[in-house]
Amino acid sequence: MEPTISPEARAELARGAAQWDAKQFFDAHETWEEIWQVERRSIRSFYQGLILLAAGLHHWTGTHRPRGVRIKLASGIERLAAYAPSYLGVDVSTMIADAAALLRQAPTDPAVLADTPPDRFPPFRWAVTDGGEHGPLRVRRLRAAAQLPTRGSELASGLDLYAELSELGGAITLSQMPQAVPTGIACSPPDGCEIQIRPRSGLTRRGVEIGWGTVDADYRGELLVSMFLRGPAGRGYRIEQGDRIAQLVVAPVVLAQVEEVEELEQTQRGGGGFGSTGR
Repeated sequence: MEPTISPEARAELARGAAQWDAKQFFDAHETWEEIWQVERRSIRSFYQGLILLAAGLHHWTGTHRPRGVRIKLASGIERLAAYAPSYLGVDVSTMIADAAALLRQAPTDPAVLADTPPDRFPPFRWAVTDGGEHGPLRVRRLRAAAQLPTRGSELASGLDLYAELSELGGAITLSQMPQAVPTGIACSPPDGCEIQIRPRSGLTRRGVEIGWGTVDADYRGELLVSMFLRGPAGRGYRIEQGDRIAQLVVAPVVLAQVEEVEELEQTQRGGGGFGSTGR
């Protein structure tokens, strides 16, 4: 059974993945090392495997040291092997396969390392929310700084959504007028499902509200979260880059056909409306 990790650790795992995708391998190494240093459980070895892979790619793209590339990638593969096929939402098997392919093809000439085009390096591999019979939630990162949705606990139904404010100065201040806060991602839900945007209880307690929303299965634009303040309680609340702002829930949906009828079947309640069933 996978361990439960804190929302902060999960956010740092996602932040390092975003840095990896931006080819900032040294930064990813540093981000993951911070959570590795405070972790005392056996999960440390998983973090260390990711750190070693990032270090190997930093030697490839930054210091151009062939020996460092080989040692770090090989060590990272060895560390991660125990966590395949997936762990904490990471597609470990594919991460290992990608690293092994790079290791086999790694040049021995530092100049050749330096000339490697950026698109040669694979993206960070998420085993994004395996939906069982429905399939995965497919997520496209629209900007490099965007974070993929993450699950705060093993059985949480909602995935945390993060603010992506790199084009808005890195922060915004909310008011009582609704604002569309960008996430920097677009999604394709599993077949037969829709995406629901729901509030986070921690923000609601602070007077921050979001507009509950449904994202249809054929929408491919950026996910935007409508946020506003409820009265004076949240006055001046500031949203910063990478803050968790809402929850994404993937839910089955029935595409029922509309059929006009002359009569509806009778029930005991009938036409009883608000309050008709008592307190």
